[in-house]
Amino acid sequence: MLFIIGCGIKSDPVPLISMVDYRQMISDVKASAADDSVVLTWQLNDRRSAIKNIYVERSEVGGPGNECVGCPLKYERIGQKEIIPSLLKTAQIKKQSFTDTNVEKGKTYNYRLILCDDAGVCQEKSGAQIKF
Repeated sequence: MLFIIGCGIKSDPVPLISMVDYRQMISDVKASAADDSVVLTWQLNDRRSAIKNIYVERSEVGGPGNECVGCPLKYERIGQKEIIPSLLKTAQIKKQSFTDTNVEKGKTYNYRLILCDDAGVCQEKSGAQIKF
């Protein structure tokens, strides 16, 4: 008689990887100055209602953690847009925007979008840069 005993673990845990590239669902990311704020706009083309949250992050060029030209930028989360699937079929939800009022004249800002689904799988979409 032969007995084989094991702990039941088949392999090391693997992080969740989405089969869908959410970055393809966002286009025309632009930043523009408006009075005392920066308005970030983009087109959302999510026909499958895969994206549930869009987080907006900002990096100040030359700010703390971003002094080195060419070094990876340090971003901070400044906002969130929750996507309501029932509204995705309407035209107004396709054109998204976010207004950043915490900006200073003479500074350069980089913006990016973090696209997340229901399972918490997130992907980064490069955004836009603006000298305010």
